[in-house]
Amino acid sequence: MSGYSKWDRDDYVERVGGTQAAERRRKALLARVDAQRLVGIRKERGLTQGDVAERMGVTKGRVSQIEQGEVFTVDAIARYVRALGGELRLTADFDGASYTVSSDRLEAC
Repeated sequence: MSGYSKWDRDDYVERVGGTQAAERRRKALLARVDAQRLVGIRKERGLTQGDVAERMGVTKGRVSQIEQGEVFTVDAIARYVRALGGELRLTADFDGASYTVSSDRLEAC
């Protein structure tokens, strides 16, 4: 025997407190994965958290929260991406047609 047990989705959902809790965990994990991709881009560009914080006008702690996936709002990510020299674009798909909006044209809600 290998010591591993077969993964059971229903068992997992029950252990974490239900379907909504499982979905929250899934979204949090995906946010962390996306955030780590952004960290990779930051490092490729030779920027520190301090550099990004200065460009964003926030603290290094806030940049750390973004990079850990703890803060993952469109506004925060758009500002982070701009600090790296990029542009965040949002795309909406409608029955085969797409509409893209630059984050520069969005206002915080």
